Amino acid sequence: MPPPGIPGGAIQPPPTNWDPYAAPGGTPSALLPNDPYFQSSPNISMATMQKFIQHVDLDYHWFAGHGGNELGINDMGLSVTFAIPMFYNSQTPLLVTPGFFLHCWDGPVSIPQTAPGDPWPADLPPRTYDAYLDAAWNPQVTPWFGGELNFRVGIYSDFTRVTSDSLRFMGKGLAVLKFSPSMSIKAGVWYLDRNKIKILPAGGICWTPNADVYFDILFPNPEIGKRLTTWGNTEWWLYAAGDYGGGTWTIKRNSGLGIATDDTYDRFDYNDIRIALGLRFETLREFNGYFEVGFACSRELIYRSDFPPAFYPNNTVYLGAGLSY
Repeated sequence: MPPPGIPGGAIQPPPTNWDPYAAPGGTPSALLPNDPYFQSSPNISMATMQKFIQHVDLDYHWFAGHGGNELGINDMGLSVTFAIPMFYNSQTPLLVTPGFFLHCWDGPVSIPQTAPGDPWPADLPPRTYDAYLDAAWNPQVTPWFGGELNFRVGIYSDFTRVTSDSLRFMGKGLAVLKFSPSMSIKAGVWYLDRNKIKILPAGGICWTPNADVYFDILFPNPEIGKRLTTWGNTEWWLYAAGDYGGGTWTIKRNSGLGIATDDTYDRFDYNDIRIALGLRFETLREFNGYFEVGFACSRELIYRSDFPPAFYPNNTVYLGAGLSY
C-alpha cells in the first residue's frame, strides 16, 4: 500500500516552474515583499466580483456666491456602476458607469452689450448638463505591476443645441508599480479635453503604513486619510483632499441685444483648484457616504470665442455630500 499522499507510492518530480530559491508561498506580490523600510499593511487583494451592479452614487456640491464678481454653483449627479468580467477574470472586471449631472449657475453678473460690436460680457445659462458613459479597467499584468485605465465619452451642454463641440472624450492612463506591500508608485496622464488644458501629467506615491492611515500623494488629486473609529459595523474616516475641478460645456451666449445667431453659441471652461476636509463612513453592507467642506481658488471662466478674454470669479467656500450603495 503506497504511503498516504504519494500517488502510486512513487515520489513525484517537482513542477517545471518550481524555483528552489524562491520564498515559500509562491510568487512575490511586490518588488520588496518583506517591506524592510516601511511597516507592512495587511495584504488585501481585490474581492471576487459577486454582483453585476457594483454601486449607485449620488453626489451634491454647493459653491457659495451671488452677484458682483461672484459665481455660485449647485452640482447634482447620479451614476450607476456595472461590473463586467474581462477575459474570464472576475478579479479585474471592466467597470461601466453611465452618469448624469446637473450644474446650476448663479452668475456672473456683468455689464451687457450696449451696441453691436461691443465685446460680450461674461455670462452663463442657468443650467448645463453632463450625460456620459465611463469605462474603467485596472489590469494586473504581474503581482507587482498593473495599470489604471479609464475612458469617458459624453455630451456636455446646456442642451439648447448639441453640436460636435458638445461631444467630449476624456481618459486616464496610469502605470502602477507595487514597490512593497504598503507602497505603490503611479505615473501617467489625464486627458481632460478642455479649452485651456487638454492633458495633464498624473501620478505620485500611494503609501499605507498601517490599516488606519493612508497617504495618496498624487497629482492632480492628492488625498490623505485616517480611520477615527469603528462603531458597530461602520468605519469612520477623516480625510483631506485636493482636486483640479471644473469642466467644459457648450452654451448659447446672451449678447444683451436679443440677437440669436450662430455666433452666440460658444464653449466655455470652468476651472478651479479645490481643497477639502471631509468625514466618510463605510459599512460592511457597502452603504457608504461622505460630507466635506472645502475652499475653491484660482477660479476662472474661459470662453473659446475669447469674449471676454477670461473672467475670474472670487474664491469661495463649498460644501459637498454623497451617498453610495
